[in-house]
Amino acid sequence: MFASPYVPSCSLSTGSGTGVRCVSRCFRRRPVVLFRRRYVQRPLPSIGLSPIRPAAIALAALLFSIAQTASLRGDAFFDYSLVESFALPAGSTGLQALPDGRLLTLVGAGVVVEGSAGTRQFETLGTLPGADVGPYGAAFVRLSPDGTRLAVGNGGGAGFDQYRVGVFDVATLSGTWFQAEHFDAAWADDTRLALTAGTFGQPSVVDLLDITSPDPANPVTIRTVQGIGGASGGIAFDSAGNLYTANGYATAGPSGTGAVRRFDHDAWLAALNGAGALEFESSGSLIVDVLSGGSLGFDDEGHLFVGGSDFFGGGEFGFAALVHASAVADAAGGGGAADILNGSVVRRLDPDGLDPANFYSVSYNRYAGELYVRDGAQVYTYVVPEPASWVVLAAAGGGLLLRRRTTRGQRLECGAAEPASGTPGGTR
Repeated sequence: MFASPYVPSCSLSTGSGTGVRCVSRCFRRRPVVLFRRRYVQRPLPSIGLSPIRPAAIALAALLFSIAQTASLRGDAFFDYSLVESFALPAGSTGLQALPDGRLLTLVGAGVVVEGSAGTRQFETLGTLPGADVGPYGAAFVRLSPDGTRLAVGNGGGAGFDQYRVGVFDVATLSGTWFQAEHFDAAWADDTRLALTAGTFGQPSVVDLLDITSPDPANPVTIRTVQGIGGASGGIAFDSAGNLYTANGYATAGPSGTGAVRRFDHDAWLAALNGAGALEFESSGSLIVDVLSGGSLGFDDEGHLFVGGSDFFGGGEFGFAALVHASAVADAAGGGGAADILNGSVVRRLDPDGLDPANFYSVSYNRYAGELYVRDGAQVYTYVVPEPASWVVLAAAGGGLLLRRRTTRGQRLECGAAEPASGTPGGTR
């Protein structure tokens, strides 16, 4: 037995005639009882359970059941729940999450960040030097994998004829503008930026920009994917480094608007190293054909999110799509594109629910585990409820239940001496 140093000693008898004794401590007349090992090991009486055992069994069963549920954490694809909506500052373009979870966006050439993660209160960090951002704002805003650099596409500038990509140090906002065509971008690693680009009416491409290029006016860019039969779409890399991009608006085809294809890491790396650009229409794997593939990305479980709208092609608009990781893997393995009419593999997210013409883009905050579905400056946050919290609550509730059951039918004599060591019931 262990004596508490904080409260007076007490002796507790059950009044059941069993002779079982234990040591308790008084604290506002609510004892916490520590039982002797001999009592726990004693066989149950034939007339039924002791008053203690049912509560212990019930508690153990409850905690085991909930622990099993917690260990089998819900699939984010099905469990994402809408928890809030908030507005970015007026005129914002792009939405990224810093390594500490704070959100970052651009208003014109101004870099705006959240003061503290989750507050949704924004402040201006500074202005990008030498910026010539187009009237519709930046084409893209992307943080490097290590979170130290910010890539910005100027959208062609004020005259839509000077396409430049800026790369800046997040802490100081010092950086360089590179001459490069672009629509969207994704970091291939900390020194290379994959850009989707193209002239309307002509096949689009994917170029990799080397941000260490010594001449920003003529940077090193290597064509990695070509022959996209339409306008540029979004671009993303999964955790294994496979490249995904889309036909943003079908013209020559044969792929349709929103066709998202994957190119294996080794394949595009070989193209980067001189093997020649991959053909979009005839190589890679078709993963899904939905919306316009305007924004692409992945959450931590490998589910692919797709934004955009296909107002004129397949008539898909007013939602963002979430493609299950298993469907992505099946398609990559030759099982065929994900079925967009099957809700178990392609989930439609429409947080507004009122405007059928919503044009959503999607991004993910890895620090907070939050999925953002955005239409303009309005942002909707989806999260996966954490089952572990229920275990804590259940344990607390079960503890109260057990404590109440142990004191029922017992007589507490506060101030009485503890049994001596070596006497019945006095083993320490």
